[in-house]
Amino acid sequence: MDKTLRIGKEVIIFANRIKRMISKEASQYGATGIQSRILGFINENSGKRDIFQKDIEEEFDIRRSSVTSVLQLMEKNGLIKRESVLEDARLKKIVITEKGLEIDRKVYEFINKFEESLNEELSEEEANTLISLIDRLSRKIAD
Repeated sequence: MDKTLRIGKEVIIFANRIKRMISKEASQYGATGIQSRILGFINENSGKRDIFQKDIEEEFDIRRSSVTSVLQLMEKNGLIKRESVLEDARLKKIVITEKGLEIDRKVYEFINKFEESLNEELSEEEANTLISLIDRLSRKIAD
């Protein structure tokens, strides 16, 4: 089999399996996989700066209309709220709620345990080599 096709195929399969595991965990708390990733992004960055819809679009490389739909549902479900900013009332920063923080904490704990289990499978040298190779190939195809 052509190794180039095999590399891409294996990476896609592996990434999909990871996404499914995270989505399954998040669903136990009433969130989808993308919602849990957005909660993590907001929680991680909101202490440093205000987070706006555009930041989420750029971080996850998702179209504006898709992000709008996800954020509306998250707001309806009490995971986030939108607040006006003093400089421009048209801008709405996205703030994580207590409910959103709780879901983020639980999913983050799961991800840490999952990462530990993956790391246990590899030696430190193997893990460093894998990350280095993925980074190198990712830079090669970055647009």
